[in-house]
Parts: sequence; structure tokens; C-alpha cells
Amino acid sequence: MMPTYTAKRPLDGDADAYFDYVSDAENLPKYFPRMTEAHDVGNGMVETTAHVDADQDGKDETVTSDAKFDVDDASRTITWSSPGDHDYHGSLKLTDDGVELTIHTTAEFPGIQESLDDALATIAANLEQQAD
Repeated sequence: MMPTYTAKRPLDGDADAYFDYVSDAENLPKYFPRMTEAHDVGNGMVETTAHVDADQDGKDETVTSDAKFDVDDASRTITWSSPGDHDYHGSLKLTDDGVELTIHTTAEFPGIQESLDDALATIAANLEQQAD
């Protein structure tokens, strides 16, 4: 069975303006704590660099990979997937009430729920600061 991790957070403000921010792939490192770089390379693909324990040996490595990054403006949803053994994919959806982040993977990753919660806290802080 594929583990699913979900985090939700209420947000005040203009969901459309917020979606413009989160749907820009270049902003990914601003709200995903382990990601250090993200570049839109066209055709719905993003090249990302992150510090993660990819081989699960207890030590973080710098990993660069390509990921599919789809933006659905009508539903204010971003979906992504990353190639590899863990079938890692997820979505981020902005509603008029808040934001929901969901991750699906075939592997258990220690600390992933905390990472989602941290990412949503960072997203909320960035969005609220943008709105000021």
C-alpha cells in the first residue's frame, strides 16, 4: 500500500494571487525546506536540487533530478512527480479557505509529515508577507 501524507492549513488573502506565487517553479526552494534550486526547463519539467537522505543511510546527499510539474490554473492545483523507485508524487491545492499539500510515495520516509507541515508554514508565511 502506498503511504499518503497530507497537511492542510488555513490562509487569509487572495487565493488567485497566492496561486501565482506557488505555481512558479522558481519559487519552490522558498517553501520546500530541503530544496536548494528549482529551474523550469520547459515542457512541464523542472530540474530540482535538494539535500535529502536519498539512499536512507542517515546522511543527507545533494540530489539533482528532473520532475514533472503541472499547473492547473482553473482548480488552483499543482501536481508533480519524480522518476525513481519510490513513485514519489504529490499535489498542492489552494482554495479560498487555505492550502492543502499531499505527498504519495511507495516508501516510508522518516520526518516526511514534519517536512510537509514545515513547508506549509513557510508557504503561509511567504504568502502573508507577499500580501503586506
